[in-house]
Amino acid sequence: MTSSKGIIAKTREEIEKNINQGDCVYLKNQEELFQVLGIDNAYEKCWVREWPLSPNGSPVFEISIKEVSQNQ
Repeated sequence: MTSSKGIIAKTREEIEKNINQGDCVYLKNQEELFQVLGIDNAYEKCWVREWPLSPNGSPVFEISIKEVSQNQ
């Protein structure tokens, strides 16, 4: 039986390398679009806000990079 550990690690690396500040992304299990404001690869965290911005601004929150999928 083959291990999926290498496949999962590779997928995480690809996401981390391909997501940049300012990118629009989707979060797992959500249909709304979010904008990446900052990334901390060492702790696998990023800060996002809902996109487009609401007239009063959109709150920023921290989320695991593992919960982010690229806008495709």
